[in-house]
Amino acid sequence: MPVVKAENLRKSFSGKPALSEVTMTVNKGDIYGFLGPNGSGKTTTLRIFLGVLKKDEGEVAILEMDPALNGVQLRQRINALPESHGLYGWMTAAKYLQFFGKLYGMAFNMEDYRVKLKQVGLDPDDYRAIKTYSRGMKQRLGIARTMINNPEVIFLDEPTNGLDPRGRREIHDLLLNLNREEGLTIIISTHILDDVERLCNRIAIIDKGRVRYEGQPVYESQSSVRYRFHIDTGGRDLANWEFQNMILLEQKDDWITCLIKGLSPAEAIKKLILSGLPVSEAVMVSGGLEDLYIQYTSGAAQ
Repeated sequence: MPVVKAENLRKSFSGKPALSEVTMTVNKGDIYGFLGPNGSGKTTTLRIFLGVLKKDEGEVAILEMDPALNGVQLRQRINALPESHGLYGWMTAAKYLQFFGKLYGMAFNMEDYRVKLKQVGLDPDDYRAIKTYSRGMKQRLGIARTMINNPEVIFLDEPTNGLDPRGRREIHDLLLNLNREEGLTIIISTHILDDVERLCNRIAIIDKGRVRYEGQPVYESQSSVRYRFHIDTGGRDLANWEFQNMILLEQKDDWITCLIKGLSPAEAIKKLILSGLPVSEAVMVSGGLEDLYIQYTSGAAQ
């Protein structure tokens, strides 16, 4: 069942397109990764989903409601954690949650807030000011705040940005637990591929205001592999690459990186040599989500 659905979403600022074609579907129970370079349209899309911005064209439904028309009702059922979320450093964690609980009109007592803190792995008996917390603890508290209204869907913008490996793994485990134990649908906007590989069952890749790919965070064809070749280009610019089953991802001097689909490396090398591009070295590069991301954000997929 779709909980987030967008079709041909468009948005411009001062006549300059920010979103030109965004179509995506998030199903109930997904941990959905929304990936793209800085400036690709991720934040604009999320702001439209949350009702902060109005779309110019297209259709958008969150829990079968239009966020521009049903914002008050919708915000009782969803929540969000922006990348730069304000924390009132002089408050304790429990008081911070109590403050936001009142904004949502939640009839909680202090024990309810203690339960929320335990849910994200924070000590409810820690009465220190939030300003003394580590970055990882602050992120946990931010996630606790998104759970204050018992939402069905939460939107997280770069939830592990700036954390060390241990802190990132702790946030991963927390989100997986909320998804599995609470049935929470989670949309994560990020450019950290490790987060997506560990957490997400479905993804969308956006570039230049268009969703270029939506599906599983792996190649659908397991025969795809990425290779880096050292060749004698003779100074040729390979922008007009026309090799079948070989997608040019990058050219740096005499090194080219290709996605090979349905060919063995030997067959690919033979093709290059027969075309007048002698290969002196071939190196297989790690595959998976990184390949997918590079392919759909490099201009190779239009």
